[in-house]
This record gives sequence, C-alpha cells and structure tokens, in this order.
Amino acid sequence: MRTRSPGRVLGRAPTPGQALPSARAALHPQEGVLGSVIDRGGLPLPGRTWPIFGIAFVGFATPVIGFVELAERVTDGAKLPFDRPVMLWLRRRHSSGTTRFVRAVTELGGVTAVPVFALAAAGYLAYVRGSRRPAALLTVSLVGSTIINSVLKVMYRRARPTFFAHIVQEKSYSFPSGHAMASAALAGCACVLAWPTRWRYPVIAASSVYVPTIGLSRMYLGVHFPSDILAGWCVSLAWVGEVATIMWLVDRLDIPIPEVADLPELLTGGTTTR
Repeated sequence: MRTRSPGRVLGRAPTPGQALPSARAALHPQEGVLGSVIDRGGLPLPGRTWPIFGIAFVGFATPVIGFVELAERVTDGAKLPFDRPVMLWLRRRHSSGTTRFVRAVTELGGVTAVPVFALAAAGYLAYVRGSRRPAALLTVSLVGSTIINSVLKVMYRRARPTFFAHIVQEKSYSFPSGHAMASAALAGCACVLAWPTRWRYPVIAASSVYVPTIGLSRMYLGVHFPSDILAGWCVSLAWVGEVATIMWLVDRLDIPIPEVADLPELLTGGTTTR
C-alpha cells in the first residue's frame, strides 16, 4: 500500500521542499475551459486572448443572425425574392454535358465523399503526424454538422423546390442544405488547419471555389433553393468557428487532462490509498 502525495494533484499547495507549480499547472482542471478563464487566481490570460474572443464572437454571431433571418422567412412561409429567379436562371443553362459534369461534381460534397476525406485526413494527422487536436477538429466539426443538419431539417420541414423536375432525387427535407453544410464544414476545417502553414492561401483559394461550386450544383439540379444553401453555409461557419475557438482556447491555456487514476482525488479532494 502506498499513499499518493497530495502535491501530485493540480491546484493543491506543494509540500515542504517541493517545487512551486508553474502558472499553468496552478489552474483547476476539474473546472474545465470556462473555469480556467474565469478563476485563474490572478494569472493573466495569454496575449491576444481577448481580441481572439472578440473576433470569434463576431464570426459566430454574424452567421447565426443570418441563419435566424432565413429561418424566420421559411417558418412564416414567406417567399424569398431571390430563390425562384436564381433557380430559373440556372435552369436556362441546362445542357446534357453540363448536367453530367454537375452530377459528378455534386458528389464531392455528398454524404460519402466528405466523411471519407475527413476520416482519411483525421487518421493521417493522428497516426502519421501525431497531431490529435487537428484530427479532433475534423471529426467533431463534420460529425456535429451532420447531426445539426438532420435536426434542423426535421425542425423546419421545408419541401424541396417543385417548379421544375429534379435531376437527382432526394427524400429528405430541403432546409438547410446538407451538401452545403458538409462542404462548408470541411473547407472551414481545412482553412483553420492550414492557417499557420505555408498552405494558407492555396487552401483558402481552393475552398473559395469548392464551397460555392457545391452550392451551385445543388441549385442546378433543382433540389435546393438558394436560401437553403445560404442557411447551410451560415450554420457550418458558426459551428466550425465555435469548435476551432474552443480548441484554440484549450491549447492556449494548456488545460491539463487528468489521468483516469487521479479522478477520485480530483472529485473528492482527498488522498487515495492503494
């Protein structure tokens, strides 16, 4: 039997002769991210934390407001003035060659291509590069966007466009677009991961082409209104931005994750005797 030293548990006073804990180790991990921001025992937040908070808030609030505005119109049954004209304009551009191309392109934002690419990238980052946080960002963002999309479709129950025949058949509701959300979430994660690297601008450029192309393909095929696409982009932008901000905050505060064996001590505040 041995008694674990109280000094091993973060946040406790060190025993005589024991080195003082570092500023980061003085945080209370059981309080989580919010507790580490609010109750830091007089420790200053890392530099640029508040500016990043401000940017994150604006980046989250703006697309949320946009989605709410669109959702209110859909709930009230109001016809958005740009929905029908945009789709009719695209229908006038239909041709057999363009349709074959669009049907192939739209699959790049579908329920098969996006998860496969995301899982492959997450696996590569986690096991080859040893980067678990980027893999977690991809996984949480993509899985979360899929769940959110399914919930929102059931909430709003918007029917698909009916004023011309669909080129592909879809059985789910229309608002918001699942392809738009998935492609935007994937592109958003790619931009976040590439931002501190030399691939920043190529990835941003590719995303600026990829996301609108998937959105246009859904309207061309007649299965989504433009407002469905815009709503999907808004939700994914807010969601990926929130996930990325939380992960950035965890990294900046270096919030430790306690070992499983330490959990009884962290919960009870006592010592553990084995």
